[in-house]
Amino acid sequence: MRTLFVVATEHASKIGLSLLKKEDGSLAELNRPKGKETLLFLTRKITDKSCNMSQPTVETGTNAVPAPNLPATPTDMGKFISGAGMLKKILSLMAFFMAFMTVMVVLFIYMNNTAMRHYQFQVNMSRDYELLEVKQDDPELIVYIRQMHLRPVKEMQGEYMDVYNDTPAEDLGYVLNLLNNKSEGVFVEAGAYNDGKTSETAWLEKKLNWKGLLIQPDPRHYFNLKKHDRERSQAIHGCLSPSPYPKEVSFHQGDRDGVKINSIHSNSIIDDSDIFNTRVKCFPLYSLLLAMNVTAIDYLCLKTGGTELQVLETIPFDRVVIKVINIHLQNKDVEKDTIKKFLATKNYLFAQHIKESYIFFLNRKRRLDTKIDTEAL
Repeated sequence: MRTLFVVATEHASKIGLSLLKKEDGSLAELNRPKGKETLLFLTRKITDKSCNMSQPTVETGTNAVPAPNLPATPTDMGKFISGAGMLKKILSLMAFFMAFMTVMVVLFIYMNNTAMRHYQFQVNMSRDYELLEVKQDDPELIVYIRQMHLRPVKEMQGEYMDVYNDTPAEDLGYVLNLLNNKSEGVFVEAGAYNDGKTSETAWLEKKLNWKGLLIQPDPRHYFNLKKHDRERSQAIHGCLSPSPYPKEVSFHQGDRDGVKINSIHSNSIIDDSDIFNTRVKCFPLYSLLLAMNVTAIDYLCLKTGGTELQVLETIPFDRVVIKVINIHLQNKDVEKDTIKKFLATKNYLFAQHIKESYIFFLNRKRRLDTKIDTEAL
């Protein structure tokens, strides 16, 4: 009210009018130089200002008084709009959070399942599968080997560059002396072309018309084997089983002679770097002989990388005859004496040690309980 009085007084002084504020708050003129209309106009202006205190106006001009900054009173519609916007933001955040959590849960389940499949695949690829119920002389197994695995070495036409010396290698020459330089004999060579280039029985085939079986588990060396001129021989991509039943094992490139059989070398699962190694099938020697339709051979050459004794133990010596056995062993192999003792029980005599070759020959005075007539060989 004081502000209104000051404003009215200032305005009245501009027009030459003196005002007096009464006790009841009204204004009265002291002098009236410009007539009654001026007082009425002034009184009306003051009354208008008093009635519009809640909604101040802003006057223009050089002496305009700024209106006070009063906070705007929110309406119900404003409150509704503000609340709806906040709710919309909250719902958007909740939807994003739920979508994020859903994606994370799906990703976790997928990764967990992938890890389990990877582990199961690793176990399957490192496990030695043993067909325990399949005997080594099972007719179905023999037919399976004959039809699915035995292959002639020379399957395609072409020129071969194999060169043969006039005389055999030292160990092979000793074997021939034991066999009286026999022609048209039968051999089995396990580990043929292990170096990808040479085979101990190639000279026998080319010079003395021998025939036989070449066994090679390494897919690279097996492919090279197929390039050689061995038209009288058959080949198998596989290995000799250390058990009297077929197996499927992992082939390891870094091993001495290629094959690693987990049940013999280690009971642990191979690591991730080994899971893509080649899987090869291993058959008992007796099964392979039956698939070849032979039960007597003149020369057996074993280069199996540590499973020689186990392979020999699978042979039913009362049903097959092997005249000469050449076992390749390294100096660090600890089974030399064990092999000698085992073959002694099968009536084999240790003949000679030449480099890595340990040569045994069958004693002609063999046990009488054998089912095979050795004189017919």
